[in-house]
Amino acid sequence: MNISRNRQGFALPEYIAYANIARVLRAYERAERYAVAIVIPRWEDKGVYLRAAAAHLNPTNDFRVPDRAYAGDEKRDTYDTILDDFANKRTIVLFADVRDVPDEIAIAFDSVLRLEVPSDRLVRGVVKWVHKVDITLEEAGTLGRSNWRWLKLAVVRGRPISRVLKKLRDLEEAQPRASQRNPIIDAALKLESMEGYGEAKLWGLDLARDIAEWQSARLAWDDVDKGVLLSGPPGVGKTIFSQALAATCGMDLVIASYATWQAKGHLGDFLKAMRASFAEAKMRAPAILFIDELDAFGDRDTLDSDNSSYDIKAINGLLEQLDGLEAREGVVVVGACNYPDRIDPAILRPGRLDRHIRIPLPDPDARAAIFRMHLRQELSTNDHRALAEATDGLAGAAIQQIVRDARRSARRRRTSLTVDDVFRYVPPVVVLPKDVVRLNAIHEIGHAVVGAVLGMELSKVSVVSSLRLGQSKQHVGQAVFARRVWERRTKQHYLDIIAMTMAGMAAEQLLLGCWDDGSTGGAGSDLHEATKLAIALERSCGMGKNLASYGPVNDGGADDLRNADATLMAEVDSTLRAQLERSTGIIERNRSICLKLVSELTERGELMGREVSDALNEPGCSDAFHTA
Repeated sequence: MNISRNRQGFALPEYIAYANIARVLRAYERAERYAVAIVIPRWEDKGVYLRAAAAHLNPTNDFRVPDRAYAGDEKRDTYDTILDDFANKRTIVLFADVRDVPDEIAIAFDSVLRLEVPSDRLVRGVVKWVHKVDITLEEAGTLGRSNWRWLKLAVVRGRPISRVLKKLRDLEEAQPRASQRNPIIDAALKLESMEGYGEAKLWGLDLARDIAEWQSARLAWDDVDKGVLLSGPPGVGKTIFSQALAATCGMDLVIASYATWQAKGHLGDFLKAMRASFAEAKMRAPAILFIDELDAFGDRDTLDSDNSSYDIKAINGLLEQLDGLEAREGVVVVGACNYPDRIDPAILRPGRLDRHIRIPLPDPDARAAIFRMHLRQELSTNDHRALAEATDGLAGAAIQQIVRDARRSARRRRTSLTVDDVFRYVPPVVVLPKDVVRLNAIHEIGHAVVGAVLGMELSKVSVVSSLRLGQSKQHVGQAVFARRVWERRTKQHYLDIIAMTMAGMAAEQLLLGCWDDGSTGGAGSDLHEATKLAIALERSCGMGKNLASYGPVNDGGADDLRNADATLMAEVDSTLRAQLERSTGIIERNRSICLKLVSELTERGELMGREVSDALNEPGCSDAFHTA
């Protein structure tokens, strides 16, 4: 280490933190200037890491050195001052979570670095260097995982390590479990006061009652739900839900994610970090282990062959830990993801995360309640309702950011928060021209009519008349079909789907003279999805000219096949053209009904599936329409 063994204010925890930081700062050892954000493993130890970070910037204790290290929560409201600090040659800012790094200053950092819990080997090496004492890896693990406040008091130079370890164990046994509560939980944040969570909220309140019964020995742990999967679009508040759940249940919260476990990249380190999270949850029991990004593990049946070995072992490691919960009384696992269909089915089997609850985007009542919660009732009920009406389609996280920005604006002006401050940060809505809405309606009615004629169960078809600026992944329209679970997926089934998928293009070609690149552009477009299905027919399902299967076709697999198989694209092109012609014929035979439905959809914005079916079933209309 580049600092003194007798540095003022330093004890064993500071030296451990210093060595831990040194691992991630190696790339900047010779850099004359840098600004880095460091996410530390335990926020309760931020004081220790703050002193260690300052020692990296000023190893000689020279009070004239202007470089600074500080905790990111110290200046959350004064970004201008933070920006001033970046004028220093070197700056280190500590954060509890990567999501706490403000967007306003993230671009100024050279890197956002994540620290893992100090390894046993690192702790053993630090003890050897500082105290000149050899300890075992097991003893090092005890020191590294202990409460560092106690460790600082227990470790005195010359004291035998056996006495230090005994004192730590005595302190731990003497402390009530409540003293180990994770500080990330806001005690005021309870499920009872949260809106927009629907079934998830009801499940959480039931769990809280069961936990209370279990703690009073009136309910066996086997009768308590031990796992749930929460899914929903980004920003709906899955992490906030876990915090409120922990507070309502009176349980500790341990937060983990695929990304934090994979931070080092090496499979061994990944699995070790995963095991550490489960072990921490067990140590804190009763506790909730929240695992974010569960869909990042993937499905073993559809994994890319280049990384399949790594991914399979990662999934197997997770399954092993989930199965181990049977012997870990007091631990409830809450998984979260955006795309539940990408999760390996084994993760969702009974005894693991066997309950699945979807959290939708908040409705107007829920949005009003979310505004009321974040505004702390500073504005009126009418203001909350007006703001809810103006934020259709926004998730809870977006609403929280709007309120945060509005508060910052009011603070800078040194005035009270007003409803105008909040409205100023609501992303504006742009009204689409009528002819653009009609164009989108033509496209969607093409999907709806062809799907309905081919026997698919149409739920609804819709188009929007406005878009919100700055909001990504907005649908301008969609035709929604119900999924028939027991339907046989034969060759004709796939051909029907291809025809329906290309029906938007067919409608544009027939009624407008051509289609645009919204249907045929990049990944995810209608033509791209139809092409993947056609490739699957030829090379995966044994339903084309050849019987052999190349296995499941994902985006990468489709690229490989296109490059390796010279005859494939000719066969795929023939299938696509035949189904496009089929769709065009259906729309042409029903042209007048399509035009009528387009007009209604343009005016109303949404038609139910039954309305489309009834129009197609009117007497004298079926397959007997003339060109308009």
